Order: sequence, then structure tokens, then C-alpha cells
Amino acid sequence: ERMSANELAVYTRHLQENKQGTERFKIAFWKKLIDPLAIFVLMALALPFAYLHTRSGGVSLKIFIGIMIGVSFLLVNTLFSHIGLLSTVPAFVTAMMPSLLFLLLAVGALYWVERH
Repeated sequence: ERMSANELAVYTRHLQENKQGTERFKIAFWKKLIDPLAIFVLMALALPFAYLHTRSGGVSLKIFIGIMIGVSFLLVNTLFSHIGLLSTVPAFVTAMMPSLLFLLLAVGALYWVERH
């Protein structure tokens, strides 16, 4: 996790040449590439809260829900990393799945806000 993406790619190649386990480093490599895109996913999750009427009250509840969604994203991201190590799911899918899951949640929330 402290290595750059380039260092991870070189080290993964070295481990493959020596027939050692590389899954953990492949997941870390893909997370390094995909995590910056997670910023846009979290911004998309914040959009439904921007369209809610603030005069209707419950602003602190909306802030709390937003914080809990952000924390749950971090937990799900970590959970999928561990699941990817235990299963045979490809590293790219393991790194991409939490962002896709929360992107679908954001699209669903935007659709819900638009309908109400």
C-alpha cells in the first residue's frame, strides 16, 4: 500500500517470475488506479442531498446520513479487498466492485429524488 503503482507493477512481475503469490499486490495496484475515480462516485452520492429541500428540516440527519454513506464506502472497499484475497475473483473486479455498487446507489438515489 505504500508503493507507487509503478513499483507495484514491477514487484508483481518479479513475484510472478519467481512463482510466488501476487494477488494482494495486484489488488493494491488496481486500487491505486481506481480509487481516484471513487471521488466522482462519492460526489454523485452527494448530489441527491443537494436537491433535498433544506427548509423541510432535518439538516443534521441529512449530514449524518451522508457521513455514514462515506464511512460505509470505506468499509465496503476494505471488505471487498479482503474478499478478493480469499476468493478467485480477479483483482480488477475486486477493486472496481465497491465503486460500481455505490455508483448504482447514487444513480438510484438521483432517480428517487427526481421522482419525488
